[in-house]
Parts: sequence; structure tokens; C-alpha cells
Amino acid sequence: MSNLALIQPQRVDFDTTQATDWLDGLPVIGAPGFGGLVAGSANVGNGTLAVPTVVSGTAYGAHEVTVTSIASGLVRLGVTDPDGVVTGRGVAGVPLYAGGLTLLATPGSVPFAVGDSFAVGVVPVAIDLTGLQFDLDARTAASAATIALQATSAGAGPTIANGGVTGTIAMAVRRATMARTPVKADGYPYAIFATDPASGLRVPAFYGLIHHTAIPAQIGQG
Repeated sequence: MSNLALIQPQRVDFDTTQATDWLDGLPVIGAPGFGGLVAGSANVGNGTLAVPTVVSGTAYGAHEVTVTSIASGLVRLGVTDPDGVVTGRGVAGVPLYAGGLTLLATPGSVPFAVGDSFAVGVVPVAIDLTGLQFDLDARTAASAATIALQATSAGAGPTIANGGVTGTIAMAVRRATMARTPVKADGYPYAIFATDPASGLRVPAFYGLIHHTAIPAQIGQG
């Protein structure tokens, strides 16, 4: 079973020229994972917070877990995502699911107090891309069927390098190909697809615009 289902499309725009090879690395293809935990420096209680699971689709960044109230012997918690949106509420001592995180706050010898908080970091963990094929199609326009440029990780002379366990791919398109591609400073819409050869299933990995000029000095003038 490949990791194809874990790939989520990302937008990346490129600046290329007719006068140079296209050698660009792309951002890591990853799935959300646990990136660390920090307790608030002003915490009164010495309880702990565990993060048993982080599921696909969890927002990257710092999620904040805060003690919002204490009543009837229950320590009530609120969770906000990196944008400050409330994603869950619960109580200490039982599992809480919030925005893709499963959390468990455990009281310590010194009770929690209102305002005690924890920050949970969610970061991309590289997906193993070994065995997957990557193909780029750049169109003359978003609504056009005409292909302006193609690249692939397949074959004896790949023009996309597959980094395997590093979770990264990179463009390796020679200058001769770029020189034949007409200048289009406003950009060629493109998509890079990932395919599992064993199943034939295909998903988008990257999309965006390729801004193509004659020489580097023209980059950003379109």
C-alpha cells in the first residue's frame, strides 16, 4: 500500500526563464504530525498533557489548550487552532478530540488553575514517496487543453527527481526544453500529479503558475 492517500495538494508558483535550466525543489510532502508540547510559563498546576494522535487534515502550527473553568470538581478545557478558532471543549482526565488532535490532560499533585495552558505543535512529517510517479502538465491557459510543458519522474531521463523517504520532489528540466517554451510572464497554469503505478490511482500534489520569461532580469516584470 502506497502513501498516495496522504498527499494533500499544495500551491507553489515558479519563476523560470528560457535562458536557464529549471532546477527547483518543492516543499516537503507531508502528513500532520506531533511537533512538540510546551506548558505555559505561568501555569499553577503541575499536571501534564498527552497527545496520543494527530490525524490527517489537522492544521499546521500551534494549537492552544487552556483551562477555562473549574466547577463541581471538573477542570474544563478549551482548545483553539492556530487561527484562534475554538475546535473543542472537554474536561481533564478524559480524552478530548479537537480539530484533529486527541488530547488527554492529567491533573498532577498541584491542581490545575484557570488560565493554565499548553501549546501543541503540529508539523508536516515527510511521507515516503518511494515508488510513486510524478508528472507535470502545464497548460497554455486554465481552460485550455493545449499542453505547453510536461515533466515526469518516470523513464531513463527523469525531469522530476523523486526524493523517496525525504518526502520531496524537485524539477530538473534542461535549458533546451525551457528555451522552446514561449515566454508567458503572466503564467502557465500547471499541476503535478502523483500516481501509484500498482493501482493506477492518481492525485494532485502541487498546482499553481509557472511565470516564464526570456532572461532572469525580466522576472517579476509580467
